[in-house]
Amino acid sequence: MKEITLKINDSKFKTFVEFVKTLDYVRIENNKNLEDLEKGLFELKQIQDGKLKSRPVEDLLNEL
Repeated sequence: MKEITLKINDSKFKTFVEFVKTLDYVRIENNKNLEDLEKGLFELKQIQDGKLKSRPVEDLLNEL
């Protein structure tokens, strides 16, 4: 099996993933990771647009 890396525009990512899932000869690994990444990108976009408030990095590090 061959492997490729793709860069997909954020606005088209979800549609692309849904399309790829319909292909019986393609396997998406770490689907959970893709979902987490998609969620993170969405939240980042909301922060950049001022629709979501960010939090200090210290809070994030304390969670680790």
